[in-house]
Order: sequence, then structure tokens, then C-alpha cells
Amino acid sequence: MTPSFLKRPSRTLSGISKLGLAMAGAIALLGSAPAAAAVLTFESQLPTVYAGGETIDENGFRLTAVDNLGDGTGLAGGTVNGSDPTSCALGGCPSGNNTTFYVGVVDGSAVITRNWSEATFRLNGFDYSFMGPIGGLAPGSYGRLNLVGNLLGGGTISTSLDFTSAFDNSGNPVFGPAALAADFMSATLTSLSFRACLFDGTSCIYPSLDSPLLGQAQFGIDNINLAEVPEPGSMALIGLGMGALALRRRKIAASATVTA
Repeated sequence: MTPSFLKRPSRTLSGISKLGLAMAGAIALLGSAPAAAAVLTFESQLPTVYAGGETIDENGFRLTAVDNLGDGTGLAGGTVNGSDPTSCALGGCPSGNNTTFYVGVVDGSAVITRNWSEATFRLNGFDYSFMGPIGGLAPGSYGRLNLVGNLLGGGTISTSLDFTSAFDNSGNPVFGPAALAADFMSATLTSLSFRACLFDGTSCIYPSLDSPLLGQAQFGIDNINLAEVPEPGSMALIGLGMGALALRRRKIAASATVTA
């Protein structure tokens, strides 16, 4: 019969091996787990106008309207019921969307964050359109939608999307899906801003208060598909908790070995 003192190292080594395998498997699962997705559809909102600084909270995210022209509290956005033909009295509202969507008006912009500081996310996609100051416009691309994301760890990433030149029979621009580059979609963001500009073929124009183009850099956005990214600190806490549990189990196993 093998002496008991020769059995102990073997049993302890087995426990360590199992611990290592368990931890490695857990870390792999954490790393490969898909980020939870949320889509901002604005269906929870009634048609409303928003001044700069006012917010919409939906599915764990916050959209803040930004007034770029006045004192920061002027008209900057609104939610529109696409199925209501009276939503835009002068026309110009995007068509091809019969649900509720958000519009940035009077050259306002919008900023998306998670509902708590420094929480991170990725942008998977969204629908967008130019919003004309009036209806009956001739088909054409009147500008661009500029996106700027603040990155986790510092720095920014940006992209510009031409507004579609598709218009309906009433001269209103039509919604369409955004074509995002892979590097933008994979970026881990702490915030994301949307702002329209008028494009003259060379550069973006952001109208000022004394510009004859005032109020024309407008946009609509909807179905903003966002993926929540777990914070590194949360991953570390999960790992520490698992490690403490595994260490406790190892001590219990070692005690049982000595008793045997």
C-alpha cells in the first residue's frame, strides 16, 4: 500500500490543476461573452421639443440635447411621430419612418452616454436622415452627419456620413441605415455626439447666429443600436471573487486530505 504521505502531493497538485482550469475557463467565458445590446427607438417618448441640457433616458442610456448657438438652453431637438403628418407643419421632416424618432434642430446636436459616469459602450449601427428647414426641396445631399466619440482611456474617434440624396415625392429626405467603418464600430466609447453640417463640397459649414444658413444643419436619428461594454474594474472584481471562492475550496480540500 502506498504510504499516505506520498498521496498528499498528488492530491494537492490535482486541486491546483483544477483551480487553474476553472479560473482559465471562467476568464475565457468573461472575455468571450457578448456585450449586452440596447436599441434607442424613442418609442417611450411623446412628441416633445427639447432645450439644450434636457435629456431622454431609455434602456440604460441617456441622450442629451445640445444648444450650439445660444446660451446653452435654447431649442436644440425634439421627438417626432413619423406616422403623424402634422408633426412638421412646414414639412422637411424625414420620411420612410413611421415610428418615433429624434431630430436635432436649429443646428443643435445630441450626445449619448450611459446612465452613470465613465460607463462604456460601442455603436453597432443606426438610421439617419437630413431634416430640411421646409418641405419641397429638390433631391440632393445637403450635408453630413458628424459623429465624435470619446474613447475609454482618452482621445477621440470621428467619422462623417453624407446625408442620402433620396427624397420622397413631397420633397422630404428619406431615412436610411448608416454605413459605419469597422474601426468606429469596435471603439469603446464613454460618449458619442451627433451633429449635422452643411457641406459645400470642400468643408463642413456650421451656421452661426448671424449666418443666412442659420437653422438648416438639422438631422434625424433612430434605432440607435448600442452595446454595453463591461468595465475593467467589474471584470477584476468578478475575478477576485472567483479567486477567493476557489482558495476557500482549496483550503477545505487540503484540510480533508490531512484528516484522511
